[in-house]
Amino acid sequence: MWYSIKVPAGDNEAWSLRLYEYDIYTFYIDEAIQTMKDEDGYTYEFSSGEKSRLYVYTENVPKEELGRMLGVNACDIHVWQPPEWKEASYENIALAEGWEVVYPPFQETQLKKELRLDPQGAFGTGIHETTRDALEWIVTQAEGRRAADIGAGSGILSVALAKKGVQVAAYDTEPVTREIEQQAALNDVENRIAVYEQDVVGTVFPYEAYDLAVINIGADTTVHWLERAESIQDLPLTIVVSGLVDWSVERVEKAFQNKNYEIEWRKQTNEWHTIMFQRRG
Repeated sequence: MWYSIKVPAGDNEAWSLRLYEYDIYTFYIDEAIQTMKDEDGYTYEFSSGEKSRLYVYTENVPKEELGRMLGVNACDIHVWQPPEWKEASYENIALAEGWEVVYPPFQETQLKKELRLDPQGAFGTGIHETTRDALEWIVTQAEGRRAADIGAGSGILSVALAKKGVQVAAYDTEPVTREIEQQAALNDVENRIAVYEQDVVGTVFPYEAYDLAVINIGADTTVHWLERAESIQDLPLTIVVSGLVDWSVERVEKAFQNKNYEIEWRKQTNEWHTIMFQRRG
């Protein structure tokens, strides 16, 4: 049976540990949060004065006993009927020059300009404006021998680069290896993508190894990465930056100008910007 309980916001770990103590592992918390702007776009914080909602599944525990376990009044615990689960569906996304992002179910034969994406992974579906605009640049203009996809997430940008014949190093601080390898296999580009779970701002990043970099993780990390290079010559000749919002664009543009880059291409969708920077000289 599922139960619903209102709990203080921002205390996920404490509730989780308390449930684990009683061998209850099927639950989730719907946090009370509010969205805010920050330098990279948007962030969130827990809403003060509002409560989150804890959903707990137990087989043989009555709500009076559950209340005792959690230290809440039984009258604040309500039986909850979860909504009927429906499989998510996604519409294919048409890009420029006949390219397309295609979701399951896939046809038997993959087309040359088809980017297959399984949206069941944890790091994106490819439908955000920043991803779509970065893909537009890749499928129409990307070329080179080796590229770095910084903040690779689901791996859709890496796949697009690989489909254009580029060898790709996909970097992310999250555990994305399994997901990116799955997307690469769906597109028959396993041999063109290597995944690295590491911080790109660290000194271990081989700046000089790539002639192209694609970055879709916001202004702060982009600027920090740019400034870590020991010399301008270590940086790729071409850098495509996406995930920039109206209020962070100027700062990023100045950082690239200071590194001897100029803007060769740009696109804006709503408040989001994607810019291609080319190194001069």
